[in-house]
Formats: sequence, structure tokens, C-alpha cells
Amino acid sequence: MLHSKVLLGLLAFLGLSTSLKAQDYALSTNVPSLLLGNINIEPSMRLSSNLSLQLGISARPKSFDLPAPTGLIHWIYNGHHTGFNNRMSWGTVKHVEHFSFAPSLRLWHKGVYNRGMFLGIHGLGMVYRYGSDSKDFNYSQGLLVGGGLSLGYSHELAPHWNLEAEGGISGAWTKYDLHGQDGTLKQADKSRLLVLPSRLALRLVYVF
Repeated sequence: MLHSKVLLGLLAFLGLSTSLKAQDYALSTNVPSLLLGNINIEPSMRLSSNLSLQLGISARPKSFDLPAPTGLIHWIYNGHHTGFNNRMSWGTVKHVEHFSFAPSLRLWHKGVYNRGMFLGIHGLGMVYRYGSDSKDFNYSQGLLVGGGLSLGYSHELAPHWNLEAEGGISGAWTKYDLHGQDGTLKQADKSRLLVLPSRLALRLVYVF
């Protein structure tokens, strides 16, 4: 009888340990970004009951035309003073290649990976080539560093699957060279400060 109780207790302990361990790690991808051709993955780990570390990695190695709100982009970041219709215009951007790394710390309201809100603080490092559209045939090539804050919500779909929505904003500094459409260098070592929307994501998450 005693041996049976010990065995049951041991099995219960092992089951609890496995359950706790199963919530220590997760792997996710930003689905809309993936559909737009950005290879992205974000492993994460639980640091405490309400704190986790995310390591976001994203890359687009190939150049191809990508539909984008070019009017709005030029109005916000280049200061082009245009009418409302031009601001709302869309076009194709030829260069959108990049490799980025974005570590993030999250504070979870109801515990790591549980259903509920979370607040994030993140860094951002990126090398990129961006630009060349119908409004400006030049493109930029350089690096960008920055950081910011985000707010998100996690919803449990199944025992090992979550769906996350997250949005945030970052301040960033970039140093870049300006190239013409044919690749010729037009201006070197330009730099500027930017305020960027960041951590815009709808992620499918697998919790181990």
C-alpha cells in the first residue's frame, strides 16, 4: 500500500514537472509578414512566472516588387507635401531586402504564454536595402538600430497553440548610402533619426 502511494506521488510529481517544463519555451512566426515574403521566426523562453525573453529574427534576401502605401511612406518619412489622394496612393517598391534581429522582454499580466495582455520592451538591429518606386527611383542601403515599447494580447487556441497580436513604436537611428536605380552611389554616409511602427504582428505560436 505504501509503495502504491509512493508510486502515485512520484507519477504526479513527474506529471507536474512535465507540465511546468512544457510552458518554458515557445516558437512563433508572424503570419502576415510571412505571407509577404519575409522569412521570420521568434523563439522565446520563460524567465519567471510573468517575464519572458523573445528573440525575433527576420530576413528577406531577394529583391522583388512589393505593393506598399508609397504615398503615405514618402509623406511621413521624406516630408513630401502632397494632397490627400497622393498620400493614399499605393505603388510597388523594388528593394525591400533586409536582415533584422529584435530581442524583446515581455511582462505578462496573467503569466507567461497565458491568455491575456503583455507589455514589451524591445531592441532592433537591421541591415537593409529599401526603395526605388514610381515616386522616387533611388534606394537606400545601410544599417538601423533602435528600440521601443509594444503592447500585445495572447489567446489560447489549443493546449500547445496560441495566437498573438502585438503592436508598438520605436525610435531608431539609421546610417545609409543613397543609390540610383542602376546601383550607382549618389550620396554616402547619410544618417537620420526616425520614429517607426514596430512589432506589428499577428503570430501563430507553438508552446512546448
